[in-house]
Amino acid sequence: MQHLKRVKVYSEDLEPGMFVSELDCDWSESSFLLQGFTVEGQEDIDLVKSQCKFVYVDFKTDEDFQRHKLETSKSSTYRLKMKSSLSERNYNLREKLKPALDRRKKTSKIVKSVMDKIMLGEDFEIHGVRESVKENVKSVLQNQEAMLMMTMLKSKNESVAEHSFNVSILSIGFAKSLGFSEAQLEDIGMAALFHDIGQVKVDQKIILKKGKLNQNEKAEVSKHTQYGFEILSAKSGLTPSCIDVAYSHHERLSGQGYPRGLKGDQISTNVRIVSIIEVFDSLTSHQTYRKGMSVMDAYKILMAGKNTHFDEALILKFIKWRSIYPPGCIVEMENGEVGIVIKAHKEHKLKPKVLLVLNEYKQPRQERMIDMTQLVLDPESKPYKIIRAYENMAFGIDLQQYAEKGLQVQFAE
Repeated sequence: MQHLKRVKVYSEDLEPGMFVSELDCDWSESSFLLQGFTVEGQEDIDLVKSQCKFVYVDFKTDEDFQRHKLETSKSSTYRLKMKSSLSERNYNLREKLKPALDRRKKTSKIVKSVMDKIMLGEDFEIHGVRESVKENVKSVLQNQEAMLMMTMLKSKNESVAEHSFNVSILSIGFAKSLGFSEAQLEDIGMAALFHDIGQVKVDQKIILKKGKLNQNEKAEVSKHTQYGFEILSAKSGLTPSCIDVAYSHHERLSGQGYPRGLKGDQISTNVRIVSIIEVFDSLTSHQTYRKGMSVMDAYKILMAGKNTHFDEALILKFIKWRSIYPPGCIVEMENGEVGIVIKAHKEHKLKPKVLLVLNEYKQPRQERMIDMTQLVLDPESKPYKIIRAYENMAFGIDLQQYAEKGLQVQFAE
């Protein structure tokens, strides 16, 4: 095990278990037989104190060293800072993720139940959906990073319910960053959750087709906006925004969208927001005919459609809010270690908080939280640096399994 060498410790601050590697005098002038020993108890401490003002101690880990500094420092400011740092080191991602994973499962189940009832020609009730959205808004307000991580769970064939959950959570989080009130967050969260509800009326063979769609199939799929309008218009208790988003989320600023060819100011703010996020989630999700794109590649496509397809100001704000390394993405460090991004920094976009979970050999390691805005060194005493970001399942890391059972790496054969 790697040690931190030559840490000066005053004799009065020695504790059992510490390894004394050097004295403040020559070993030959002391009564100690061995050059280097482990402090066994108070008797050893008293013996050192009788002969040395200070000694040099080898600490097994940086955390042991930091705890010693915390306990012996006379600075209240430093102790407060160190307590915060040690709290982050003991950060339990599983505890943070479990409530968010529960919200994801419950909401997706409710959306699927609604869609099943529509497919069977049965009526569905709004109350349960609205309550779920309210709980999601509360969860985003209280635990945003964990909820955003849930949108990074990308299955091979993402269902409409999962996609709807992702778009809803991202819409709530982004709208929150724009200053929306809690009532407005619930409104856009509900609208985003129902944005693709019309897909239940489209031939499911087309929806599930493996491969790109032909022109006739694309025309059939495009009808889902009209179907969504009809389904939601028939329900009481929904806001106009909810119906508008389902009807208009494929409209584009230039007038080249569908179903009505709306232009510019004819497209509401909520629709503009959901349109951007719907495309972003689709691009970063696995489709039957392609793998999900990286976050950066999805940003490039959104920017390519600025002012013709999407609101440029909103795209820029979305990218700034979502960040280059969003919570939940898996990153590889320059030294080979792998971690999960926990939180992005607004001012330091390339330096997020990361929970390291794999060592340089891609084997599970003792988890360590690092804040890359600080000067944090790797085992080779070099500053940590991210070289590449990955989506869920990279290096066998499944965020859902992580939340449920802890880290279980599935190595490729």
